[in-house]
Amino acid sequence: MRKYEETNEPEEGTVSRRIFTWTAGPEDEGRPVRDIILYKWKLVSHDVARAKYETDHGITVNGETVFVDRRLREGDTLRVVLTDYAPGKIIPTDEPIEIVYEDEDLICLNKPAGVVVHPSHGHFADSLANRLAFYFQKKKEPHEIRTVGRLDKDTSGLICFAKSRSAVARLTDQAEKGIRRKIYYALCEGEFDAQEGVVEVPIEREFADKQKRVVREGGDYALTYYTVLRQYPGYALVKAEIRTGRTHQIRVHMAHIGHPLLGDPLYGSGNIPEPAGGESRGGLSGVLCGNGQNSDLVRQGSDTGLCRAALHAGEIIFEQPFSGEVICLQAALPEDMRAYLDGTEGVFYETGTAEISGSRETDAAEIPESASGMTTRHE
Repeated sequence: MRKYEETNEPEEGTVSRRIFTWTAGPEDEGRPVRDIILYKWKLVSHDVARAKYETDHGITVNGETVFVDRRLREGDTLRVVLTDYAPGKIIPTDEPIEIVYEDEDLICLNKPAGVVVHPSHGHFADSLANRLAFYFQKKKEPHEIRTVGRLDKDTSGLICFAKSRSAVARLTDQAEKGIRRKIYYALCEGEFDAQEGVVEVPIEREFADKQKRVVREGGDYALTYYTVLRQYPGYALVKAEIRTGRTHQIRVHMAHIGHPLLGDPLYGSGNIPEPAGGESRGGLSGVLCGNGQNSDLVRQGSDTGLCRAALHAGEIIFEQPFSGEVICLQAALPEDMRAYLDGTEGVFYETGTAEISGSRETDAAEIPESASGMTTRHE
């Protein structure tokens, strides 16, 4: 009987190894090793070269090193080892992480607002990567911290990290091909004229402020789809999916069409109104946002505790980088944003795996200029 097994056997402190094994069945009789590597595990020529030249006994059949044209016989055990050397020097920090999904090749976390993803000036030991480094150290898995995508400091929600060069390359390729998708939820200022819209305008860095991005002709192409899930007096809950990964893309695009995010001081007023109805729903009272050290802005927050641009990465859909299994994850809206809702929006309130999202899958060209007056294109 054919047996397929994937394991990790790290060598502590210096290298992590991703090991693939395959026991040939009757249908594999006479097949070259190359077929299993390329079509069963979906490895690429670069992976084969790494296994052959960076690792002793990187490709073996029954314990004997072989070439990829070696033909299998029933009962043979094929083993391929991919290595990653020199994990990055990130200080491990014993702080909690919320794991939404983990397998041999990647780990996805629910990032709290106010935490940077990578160590940076002023955040050498308190980033999400520092926390993840401690988690890997505790498990004796010396992985380099490789982010797949990014989230701003004040954005909460899902972010994934690959455990190997091969995994991050595949997940990055999925994003470029539109296979890996990420859906955000935002609270936006004002009242929308249309229920749905497409924002397709270029974005580039502001010359006078390297942190800020602006809409400008000649900038990088950027495309955002949005749907208004619920309109409240003075603000709305919006679902957005980006097809390009520009810095601050949703914040810039929503501000461009006149609906900046609540609490966004960079692209909007920074105002944080009380929830519709004027009642706080179990948040913090009279909270002061920031202390001048751990926040980029000090301002008075609402009674809900919302002290940031109201943006949450709520869903992510991708294929397992080697098996091709479709994985859909969701992260419940955090309390500071949930306080602005009345519970009738159909937004999920649990974190974990989920069914495939029903969000938009059409290309920009397939979105009509207007659909009964409910869809608007912004160019």
